[in-house]
Amino acid sequence: MARKSGKNGEARERSRAALLQAGADLMLEDTLRNPFAALRLRRLCEKAGLSTGAFYLHWPSLEKYHADLARHLTEEDELAFAADFETLAAAAQPIPGDSALEAIARVSDLDLRLLVSNPLWDAMELVSLTWGRTSFQDQLARGYRAIDQTTGQIYGTALVTSGRQPRPPFTWDLIGRILQGLAEGLGLRCKIDPDSVPESASEPGLYATAVAAILAVLTRPAGDDADATEAIGELLRAPAPAPGPADRQ
Repeated sequence: MARKSGKNGEARERSRAALLQAGADLMLEDTLRNPFAALRLRRLCEKAGLSTGAFYLHWPSLEKYHADLARHLTEEDELAFAADFETLAAAAQPIPGDSALEAIARVSDLDLRLLVSNPLWDAMELVSLTWGRTSFQDQLARGYRAIDQTTGQIYGTALVTSGRQPRPPFTWDLIGRILQGLAEGLGLRCKIDPDSVPESASEPGLYATAVAAILAVLTRPAGDDADATEAIGELLRAPAPAPGPADRQ
């Protein structure tokens, strides 16, 4: 759509931008106030296959239910993904003949696939973006730390045959935190555009490559004493320029 120029056009642009920003602000404010406002009692009971009477056996109001639901998705979040992590842990067990890259690709592809397919993840993300920043911050932080620890342990198992260990000052917990953040970001992108995050085929896929690159830098083999900063600096150091004709004289 063509935009008017001049003072009137600039004023229209400013008012348009202000109204769009106001809509974004109000949408966020309402969601922060109650991310579960869309939950209606009758629809909730129909989904559960129960009567409204069964609901009131447990909660006196929807507000109390909302609070318990948020608590369930924060305090117990690591339990909600226990089955997924058991599957991942089994996939991380060494397979004779596997290279470190093959082990990482196998685990990372499965990791992203499990995250994207778990319906609880979307609900947990909603709480993280809303009440997780206020009312349930401590519970979510504890849950995330537990997930980070498990993620780090799983990838540590995948690398056990190659003898790699975290580079100081990193630990498996911190590496798990980085990998978990990467999984969440690419997992969201994958839900919107699955083709943007292809899985491994003949070569490691996008997520597997990113995980392998992080682990290649933040872990080290036996006998390598470089810490993480030294290893990263070495990788980023520009190679010396090739000698020119004048240098050869």
